[in-house]
Amino acid sequence: MKLLEVFKDFQVIVNGKGRFGAYDQTFRVEPKENHEPLTIDRLREYVRKMRERYPEREFKLATRTVNGKKYYIITRKSYKKENGKIHRVWDRVPIYFDLEEQKAYVPEFYVRTRPKLVNYICMVTLGALGLSQSRYIG
Repeated sequence: MKLLEVFKDFQVIVNGKGRFGAYDQTFRVEPKENHEPLTIDRLREYVRKMRERYPEREFKLATRTVNGKKYYIITRKSYKKENGKIHRVWDRVPIYFDLEEQKAYVPEFYVRTRPKLVNYICMVTLGALGLSQSRYIG
């Protein structure tokens, strides 16, 4: 699996609407210069809050070793059961965190196939963790 580093391998740009949908807005998400170091406790707290807010989405914090490095992953279940049938969840994007280097990564597959979703989830998640800030660019 190939991981792309957020802010280095791809830019996070989010398009939105302002003034009740009357105006188009574009935001660029940038890393914060002097952010508080990311820790496992902050990741656990974020996942706990997401579980409380969205219990049906089943957020979780997992660990995985990729190419000899240990990553912490914020993700959610890739399927859900409804009426005895299993349905794949298409609106999930796992974010991998390297706590030693204080960097975030996203699998290349998601960036290639769902760039808008990746940008939005990176903006929301990294902003909530205090790692990034959004700048209005037009």
